[in-house]
Amino acid sequence: MQILVLLADGFEETEFVVPVDLWRRAGFKVTVASVSGNDMVDGAHGLKIQSDVALSKLEPTDFDAVFLPGGGVGVQNLKASAAVETTICCLNDDNKWVLAICAAPTVLSKARILVDRKATCYPGCERDLVCREFTEDRVVVDGNIITSRGPGTAEEFALKCIAEIGSAELSEQIQRQIVAR
Repeated sequence: MQILVLLADGFEETEFVVPVDLWRRAGFKVTVASVSGNDMVDGAHGLKIQSDVALSKLEPTDFDAVFLPGGGVGVQNLKASAAVETTICCLNDDNKWVLAICAAPTVLSKARILVDRKATCYPGCERDLVCREFTEDRVVVDGNIITSRGPGTAEEFALKCIAEIGSAELSEQIQRQIVAR
């Protein structure tokens, strides 16, 4: 399983670090792509992350999933990138996994891939969410799309992604390893 993480300046650190850590523990190959093309990406609260590669150097079809962490400024930077929208649509069109947390589901809305889907997002962002059904559930799976609410749901989100993409057994194994609730 190869997951492409689209990382833009202003990302919410917890929503990036927790899923990436748990997915790597599960054996997924995670590639961190800088949307801006800069090697270092600045988080909303001062954490700097070294990207693996610039998004512009990648072919979306090489990946099984794409993940967008949230964060107010980060999401605005994701929305401003045509390459982000192209990547999301490419993977969605191939029925590959599209994963988003916090305000990032609004990027999926902008790409018009939630129109016929049930989804969730950070409280208050639902006014920008164009979907079939909005719910306040902490993690929502609708077909190949998984959305979640915010930093406090990052662990649940990551474990649910492992269960859906990998297996329930693998998710339970990781849950035990990290002593998750």
